[in-house]
Amino acid sequence: MNTILVPTDFSDSSINAGKYAFSFASRVGATKVVLYHTYSDSSQVNYGIIPADPMLLNEAQIDFEHIEKIALNGLEHFKSELKAYCPSNMEVELVAKYGFLTDDIKTTQNEVGADIIIMSITGGGLFTESVIGSDAVVVARQSNVPVLIIPPHVSYKEVNNILLVSDFEDVMGTVPTSQIKNMLDATKGKLNILHLSKENSYPYNQNSEERYLFESIFDGYTLSFHFMFALSFADGINDFSRENNMDIVVIIPKKHSLLESLFVKSHTKELAFHSQLPVMVVHS
Repeated sequence: MNTILVPTDFSDSSINAGKYAFSFASRVGATKVVLYHTYSDSSQVNYGIIPADPMLLNEAQIDFEHIEKIALNGLEHFKSELKAYCPSNMEVELVAKYGFLTDDIKTTQNEVGADIIIMSITGGGLFTESVIGSDAVVVARQSNVPVLIIPPHVSYKEVNNILLVSDFEDVMGTVPTSQIKNMLDATKGKLNILHLSKENSYPYNQNSEERYLFESIFDGYTLSFHFMFALSFADGINDFSRENNMDIVVIIPKKHSLLESLFVKSHTKELAFHSQLPVMVVHS
């Protein structure tokens, strides 16, 4: 795990995610952190943490060079805010792009060679969570590399226990083994596999074939299995994590058709907004 990509909008929550990213980078021996900001012409140019006169823009009036300079100044200020968390031998690259984060994330992660994306999320109430969503959730759905979403006010702590949430269905076909192993190798953490159920079906799951498949694909790693009854997905994970000292939650989104997605509640979104721990989203 060499390069970490950190998207930022210069908010307090994104500064917090930046602190986490540098601490994490130092712990796993990463050599480079890329601080990344996108800017557009659709609103006033004012980054809050830097002096900038608001300018109302349209496509014909855009001074791209001026706006890019403002964005890079913002990134420099952002970098200085995180100086205390950055190891002296860490390479830090600043990337500012005209456009939108959710449109450009795949291209950017490939350009910088990112192994993982670390970014913040800010809750916005029922309407935001149910209808609008969050850039972090969209990025997590689109990214080809793991995305570690940092809730507001969550500080870095050493990763000793990683919690993988699984529905115990098609383990061989859906579990991105290599990405999870990369995290285990980097952190030296223990893998805890949790199956949440709304029905009392623990005996079946505890002795299912899928459990033994997990033991096979993670042979050589320290892992344990847990089975829990919970009516609420996010509450169940938070309760388990708090009681068992988990440090990161790993979730594997399930793919649904457009029609299904209108009716199926997204566990990824629910957990991203309500987790009390960093959430790592990985795709099969």
